[in-house]
Amino acid sequence: MIEQIYMLGYKRPAVVGLFLLLVTIFTATGLQRLQIDTGIDSLIPADDPSRMVYQKVMREFGTDNKTIIYIKDPNLWTPEKLARIEELHFAIEKIDGVSRVDSLFTLHTLQGKGGKIISRPLLIASPKTEEEALDAKKSALANPLYQGNFFSNNGEVTAMMVSVIDAEDSNNFSRTIHLALEEQVEIHRADFERIAQVGPPRINAELKNSLYEDFILLGPLSVVVLVVSILIFMRSWLSAVVPLVTSLITIIWTFGALGWIGVPLNILSAMIPSLIIVIGSTEDTHMMSAFLRGLKENPGENSRKEAVKYMAKNIGLPMALTVLTTTLGFASNLFSDIGLIQQFSIAATFAMLANGFITILVMPLMLSIFGADGSTSLGKDMGKNSLPDRIMSIFRYFQVRFPISILVFTAILCACFIFQASKLYVTNDPLSYFPSDRPLIKDAKRIHEDLAGIKIFFISLESKQGKAFQEPKNIQKLVDIQSFLTHQGVYDRSISLADHLRFLNHEFRGGSPKNFLPETRQLVAQYLMFLHRGDLDNYVSHDYRRANIVVRHNITDSHTLNQYIEELQEVIVKIAGSDMKFFIVGENLMVNKAAESLMTAQIKALVLLMALIFLIMSIMFTSFKGGLIALVPAIIPIALMFGIMGYLKIPLNPGTAMVAVIAIGIAIDGTIHLLARYNELCRRTSDYEDAVNTAVNDEATPLIVSSIALALGFGVLIFSNFTIVAQFGALAATTMLFSIFANLLVTPIIMTRIRLVGLYQILSMSIDSEVLDGSPLLQNMSNYQRRKAILISELHEFEKGELLVEQDTIGRNMHLILSGEAEVIRRDGSESRSLAILKPGQIFGEVGYIRETERTADVVATKRVSALRFDYERMQKDLKFFPNIVAKLNFNISYILGERLADMVGKSKNK
Repeated sequence: MIEQIYMLGYKRPAVVGLFLLLVTIFTATGLQRLQIDTGIDSLIPADDPSRMVYQKVMREFGTDNKTIIYIKDPNLWTPEKLARIEELHFAIEKIDGVSRVDSLFTLHTLQGKGGKIISRPLLIASPKTEEEALDAKKSALANPLYQGNFFSNNGEVTAMMVSVIDAEDSNNFSRTIHLALEEQVEIHRADFERIAQVGPPRINAELKNSLYEDFILLGPLSVVVLVVSILIFMRSWLSAVVPLVTSLITIIWTFGALGWIGVPLNILSAMIPSLIIVIGSTEDTHMMSAFLRGLKENPGENSRKEAVKYMAKNIGLPMALTVLTTTLGFASNLFSDIGLIQQFSIAATFAMLANGFITILVMPLMLSIFGADGSTSLGKDMGKNSLPDRIMSIFRYFQVRFPISILVFTAILCACFIFQASKLYVTNDPLSYFPSDRPLIKDAKRIHEDLAGIKIFFISLESKQGKAFQEPKNIQKLVDIQSFLTHQGVYDRSISLADHLRFLNHEFRGGSPKNFLPETRQLVAQYLMFLHRGDLDNYVSHDYRRANIVVRHNITDSHTLNQYIEELQEVIVKIAGSDMKFFIVGENLMVNKAAESLMTAQIKALVLLMALIFLIMSIMFTSFKGGLIALVPAIIPIALMFGIMGYLKIPLNPGTAMVAVIAIGIAIDGTIHLLARYNELCRRTSDYEDAVNTAVNDEATPLIVSSIALALGFGVLIFSNFTIVAQFGALAATTMLFSIFANLLVTPIIMTRIRLVGLYQILSMSIDSEVLDGSPLLQNMSNYQRRKAILISELHEFEKGELLVEQDTIGRNMHLILSGEAEVIRRDGSESRSLAILKPGQIFGEVGYIRETERTADVVATKRVSALRFDYERMQKDLKFFPNIVAKLNFNISYILGERLADMVGKSKNK
């Protein structure tokens, strides 16, 4: 069945070509429907219960989607500079989507004089004189509520807080706001030493711009790397062209399908073209290598057709499995709570399946047209100086001389790297997606240094009692919480209603050095009359039942922040008491909380994928040993990769979190091809060590070529604008190189100690069931056991007239005839006589199998014969691999010999 599918492109090139063309045209129409989503929402699980609470608090106290307009100038407090700030303020207020602008033109100053409180705007309009400007500066810097929030301590920096609301939930809202703000900033750039805007709209817009740039750069770069690497190693233009054709079709199918089903592109989607080009090429390389082997083994007029058949027969099932395992690697993230990862997983999973399907159709089709390329040659034919050959010569030296030492060294190495992996930490901060030298990151750092961090979260307290936060005891709770925030020492600034009241009380008492709260409810109510409602909107509800603490910080390590938030929650429970509810909310907190799920989600995905691979490989090779061996070259690279991450302090983020499961799915590909080839060779020889060496020789070139091509292809991603994509590429490339070490150095050592039989070979075996039922050697065995017994033997073909066994030779093997006929001939001097005609199902040589002795007759094929040879030494080796099967064969041999002995005794009695 599999071979027939692989031969479709060769036998029906016109039909297959038309099918591919029609599907490609259809999917291409979906490209215009593609959408891009770089919003923060994709980093937050859709079912996060804190979403509802967050939205409720935002409606009450205003959005945390604030853009900070950072303005720095040593002559900031001059009429000219302040006039420019005023112009900027009013221009920004007119932008659609801007709900509020807080700046020095909306702030109020409070001053106590003679037992009275004077409340007035800091600036009603830009001052006309230097004295007015300096007086405003003095008032602004005297207010502790504004320091670190709107002004730097030295007065050279001020900030505008721009709040925006996307009322229509537009996909392009952030970009529109960013461009409108940037336009105004650009107008005034020459007016100040430095001016910049930082906030969600800019972050979102830069994510989109970077995504476009990555698409333009990474795809073509991957093509160049792929073509160059294949031409160097394979020296075949066809080997380079086929992957490009299959990749182009796959890219159109994938992105067209995403457009049709409505899955948006995100920052991780920039990797998909490169992944398709690079990962897809590995199967093309293995198929081309099998085709070239087929050409060598089948010279003649029909060599191309026979070579394609050879390729389909020998590469069909392994390739189907490698496509499956690679797809499973990407699909393991389908159930991620984070939309960014889930969307990428959908796209990549479809891409891998589509690429496998397309390759199966396109490769034979192109070989039917161009397959006679005389210049095509395997890279291993380049001579002893080729890179794969050099690598293998080094590996063979250590495999032969130090096999146990290599296994011990590998185990110790993995243990050391796993220890380093214990230092891993998690982050999901959108700003960490950008390189540290990015202007956006530098601007955010300046704001943090001169004012406070740009990240904001709210601590909201809610009481059932009306006007609860006019009671000093409840306001004191805000003070206690803020005191603990200060004690934690990781936040830049926190402001609440309590800060406003303490400042008022301080001013009312004539600048008393002690910052006390008002003692009575009546005094609180009087003080509140001096505060403008706009100044309190972010800190207390209109009915005074709910109060809010605004916290600013610059913590980028999600794990660290989450630990402090958990500690904060434990303290607030005690402070708030049973009569008051509290919520700690913020968009950045939800993003960081989602990051914690990355670790557990990836562990689950990793365990699930490894379990599936173990199950698939155990079934494929009808043994749990096959499953365990397949995991070895998967576990080693992953252990080393996590160790590198821990040692280099590379965080687990939406990019790096996927490396493990994806790399396992890819790294196992080489193992599958290696084990499949070894299993095939074991059918022809009883020298398993030689079979291992031959399998490694045959698969080394495509495996090394594909692994290096993968490493180079993933390495292309380091040129991405996104740190998480670059980290993914570097780690994946390193893992691919580690897989060469695992597959070609460690795995062969283990392979020499095992023997596998493929399930597909068992199921696809074409042998007359009557022959199996009638053979005494296979009695009392199930059909499955009989087929497995056949596969652990050696299959030999004999033409008419060939000797199966020669008289007077010594050999410890016996034969079972599957098809054809053979004659037993005894030679006595110059005379010979026929002793028997052997038909399918019959065995001969069983005495020589049990005891080393001379053959007493010739066995000659009278027709073309297919026979199984059971070698004694081989069966002794197989006893530890297949004890049940070999035990039954030995029992049946004993029964056959017993029957023969009984017949001889019976005949002697009759005489």
